[in-house]
Amino acid sequence: MNTAGVIAGHLMHGQTNFLNSLFHLDRVFRPEFLVADHALPLQYQIPLPQTSGAGPAPLRSALYIHPPRGRTGRAIDTPTERFVEETRMGTSL
Repeated sequence: MNTAGVIAGHLMHGQTNFLNSLFHLDRVFRPEFLVADHALPLQYQIPLPQTSGAGPAPLRSALYIHPPRGRTGRAIDTPTERFVEETRMGTSL
């Protein structure tokens, strides 16, 4: 369907906001703003993995970007914390 058909369909249903948005597209869609963030300096950078296949496999705990903090930041009792650690999936080393 061409653009005129889409516009006509919207106008037949009384939806003029779509046609109005086309006239204001140059104020909303600014490609220079969309790519400007690529020129900004990095605030943080995740280290890239080693590319060589030689050497031992990395530890599972090293694969996490943010490793589990354990009890830090949580206000739970000791039995609950023990249950959480025992039932946590995918973190056994």
